Amino acid sequence: MILTRLAFLIAVASAGDICETSDANLLYRRKMVCNSLVQASTSFCKDDWQNVSASKDWPSQTVYFYQLLDALAAHGTCLNTSYAQETLTWINSSMADPSIAGNFMWTWLVFQEQYFDMPRKPGVRIESPDTLGRKCWGFAYFTQHWDSLQPLLGKKLNDEGGGANLFGFNDSYRRATQETASPTGLCQRVICNCFQNASYDPSRSGSCKVDVGEFHYLGFDREALSHGGNVQYTWHEHCSNKTTDNTSTAV
Repeated sequence: MILTRLAFLIAVASAGDICETSDANLLYRRKMVCNSLVQASTSFCKDDWQNVSASKDWPSQTVYFYQLLDALAAHGTCLNTSYAQETLTWINSSMADPSIAGNFMWTWLVFQEQYFDMPRKPGVRIESPDTLGRKCWGFAYFTQHWDSLQPLLGKKLNDEGGGANLFGFNDSYRRATQETASPTGLCQRVICNCFQNASYDPSRSGSCKVDVGEFHYLGFDREALSHGGNVQYTWHEHCSNKTTDNTSTAV
């Protein structure tokens, strides 16, 4: 049976215990994350993927994971329960370690990044510019929203978290956003390379206006219409031919 978030909350609300309701909400958010990432029992999700229905695409996965973090930061969420503490540990370890196949940071740093390799490795599907734009919306959504939420959740952890932190998760996050959403990350580089399945050459930039339009308007902006969230498009069509440490400078 597929359960909605409302069903989770109603199941415990009658008890009048705000911390039970808080834990139920965290459980629902975790189940949505797990259902979006895996469709079988795993070491990190066990059976928490069952009894909910989530979208399996990368933009949706970033939304579900952010919603879990936002729930932890929300007023009324109890961070002192054993389940909340276990959830923080789960985010900081099981979800943050990119060597664990299938988890959130593995999906970001390994599975999603492979589609931006220049050239693509043998056997890796070559994605269209609009699909890459959708993926980059996911990178940008999480980066822009988490950067705003981090100070709020950090304060709540300091005040109520009993010494818990998200240092491990944030270490992986800083690497992930630098590699993908930054001004020299993969989203900018794939534009500079004009979406070619070839070694990186920013001198190609400016010669693929149609592809850049598909990336921006059919990919990124269309995803924004699906999810909302006030996500800024920050990349540029034209790139400098000068490179430093295998990166380009957008102009």
